[in-house]
Amino acid sequence: MRFVFLHFSVPRTELVGDAVRYVKAGSKVILRCLVRGALEPPSYIMWFYGTQQIYQDNKRGLKIQMEREFLDPEMGNHTTVGSLIINPAHKRDSGNYTCSPSSSEAITIMLHVINGEYSASAITSASSRGKYSDLIAAAIIISVAMFKT
Repeated sequence: MRFVFLHFSVPRTELVGDAVRYVKAGSKVILRCLVRGALEPPSYIMWFYGTQQIYQDNKRGLKIQMEREFLDPEMGNHTTVGSLIINPAHKRDSGNYTCSPSSSEAITIMLHVINGEYSASAITSASSRGKYSDLIAAAIIISVAMFKT
């Protein structure tokens, strides 16, 4: 009797950083997703703003980058990094951004671009989904208070 052991490698998509982000208007924002565990790197990584695909030659000046071939020698699989660069970020850039690789599930990031104004109720409702909601809310409130003085 012979046994054959199969090792399945299922690619997965992960975010670099939090799924909900707060950034200051005018700053450079880099959204990154990782595709890990793929035997072959994805053919492409598409980015969406809401339901609209973002193209490399877009009028908003957003840049898309894909870095391939980070090989894990132990597992024999690949990690690929997909990046979306927003420079500078404007209030109109707030919204859902989705990283959609060809070989794994899509993942979404909620971006909030703030000008220094922000309501306490919006901070509480948006940040309560994260692990560090109290710290995020306190940091934003302190930032807003310092910005206004």
